[in-house]
Amino acid sequence: MPTRRLLIIGFSNVATRSGFSDPTIDRLRAETPDVTVLRVGLGAQQPHVIPPYLRLAAAKLGPFSHVLFEVNASAFALHPLTTPARGRELLLDMALVAQDIGADPAFFLHHRRWTSPVHHDFNAQTREFCKEFRIPLLDMAEGWLAEVGADVVAGLLRDDVHTTYEGGEVMADRVTPFLKRCLDQAAWFHAVSLPKPFWRRGLLDTDAILHDHPMERHDCMDLPLHYMRLENTGAVLRFGQEYHAQALVHLFHRAGGHINLRLDPSGHSLQVSTVDPFSYAPRIGTVAFDFYRGLHLREITISPTVEAPEIKLLKGEPERPLRSYIGPLLTLEPATPS
Repeated sequence: MPTRRLLIIGFSNVATRSGFSDPTIDRLRAETPDVTVLRVGLGAQQPHVIPPYLRLAAAKLGPFSHVLFEVNASAFALHPLTTPARGRELLLDMALVAQDIGADPAFFLHHRRWTSPVHHDFNAQTREFCKEFRIPLLDMAEGWLAEVGADVVAGLLRDDVHTTYEGGEVMADRVTPFLKRCLDQAAWFHAVSLPKPFWRRGLLDTDAILHDHPMERHDCMDLPLHYMRLENTGAVLRFGQEYHAQALVHLFHRAGGHINLRLDPSGHSLQVSTVDPFSYAPRIGTVAFDFYRGLHLREITISPTVEAPEIKLLKGEPERPLRSYIGPLLTLEPATPS
């Protein structure tokens, strides 16, 4: 049998210790010891970051034979700029990256209790997308709610989107056999013909540009990541050419504050907070340019970090000295070059 290597990629439900991923991985390792399972939980992000980080995970940790996407419980459905066209664009790019790296995809719809108006039903669109291309899908969102009832689901959540430890175990009871069925299938997705999205989402390392600054490693679950540390100083990212950039990656952490970004040649100026009021552990942050629609950039000037006294940590005390951590630039490239 070919080597089976599974990547579970998603956001905070993949990252949290009370979620489905830890017990699912434990079960798979016990029941299918020949399968390697890794996870990358990117925290509170949008689906736009999944394609570049899936490519990065494949380069650093791969190859993978299978990938499970848990991306629908993000706030993407709530954003007023979210449209069916943008949703399909992202689903196509994710599926194409899976195909590019030689992995068969599957999607997992994780329940979220929506407390704000939903501008686009991304769950329904994902169901239709998976049906169109015969991609396996496990519905523990509306489908699960209809099956077991709102009271049961509410009893397994600790907030609007994250499960209790018991809830994570309950989800793992369903995710595990679903993944085992996927893993037992012969490789198939390489033969699927997919339309091209308008954009492909990539990643440009800033290590060489900021080589005068120290580098620190801050892993995201199983994925090793490096950031350039800016302490008592600013920096200028000169890219040497113009890029269509969808976001700049940084790190939320206890020693963060405010930084200002000047974006050239557009002249835009943004204030960014690198201290996180919603968590107390370092996690990936992104400065999205025009809600990931992107700006054309040749240069980003980053100011020194200053205090952000109005932001309070969820837990623990701030650390010093003040500093910021800068990661890669997330790019947009035409799927079919002109």
